[in-house]
Amino acid sequence: MPDHTNRQWPVEGPFLRERLSRLPGVEKLTGIDKQLAPMPVWLDREGLRGDQVGDRRFHGGPDRSLCHYPAGHYAHWRRLYPHLRISPGAFGENLSTQGLDERQICIGDRFRWGEALIEVSQPRSPCINLDRRHDARGLARQLANSGRTGWLYRTLEPGEIALNAPLCLVDRPHPGISVARLWHSFLDDTTSDDELAQFAELEPLALEYRKRFRQRLDSRRRQQDQQSLF
Repeated sequence: MPDHTNRQWPVEGPFLRERLSRLPGVEKLTGIDKQLAPMPVWLDREGLRGDQVGDRRFHGGPDRSLCHYPAGHYAHWRRLYPHLRISPGAFGENLSTQGLDERQICIGDRFRWGEALIEVSQPRSPCINLDRRHDARGLARQLANSGRTGWLYRTLEPGEIALNAPLCLVDRPHPGISVARLWHSFLDDTTSDDELAQFAELEPLALEYRKRFRQRLDSRRRQQDQQSLF
């Protein structure tokens, strides 16, 4: 993968949701469908100040302080779901770009966004709330199966984010491990033992993903050991 260190990309954002909204047909609250911030916003290790999160078990926190979704994917979803009225922020992302997608972003990439330093921590795991919010049955599953997931960051250095501040890549320690590659391996039961071990030890990868890769590797090795006894 080419080294794009010091390259900048224009950004739409930051997007946030100051008040949670109720999902159609259920009592659950959500922070999906974020709106463009009217002024600079402070980013800390938990996320953008003032951005409301519906369920912190799955959203927000140190390994998920920001969600990034490529604006170029929206045309694909409009073709599949013609009724959708979507634009950046609609899938719960805090920032969006043109010209960047999961194939070009690597786990551990570090970016300067405004005053803050952020690091790619994991693919975004699509949530069923997207289906409910946009009245689009199967949308989350389609995101997962297509690999158009987006990705999440952790905040390494808090700072103020100005409106449409550009994104500048400052470090790429793992150029061979794109978000797309890791997500494919996460879904693929035939991922090799070597890859499972590599991802389980990948320090910038969020701990929850590392645990899942380790569990798969340990389970496979136990099965291999059992088979060798007979």
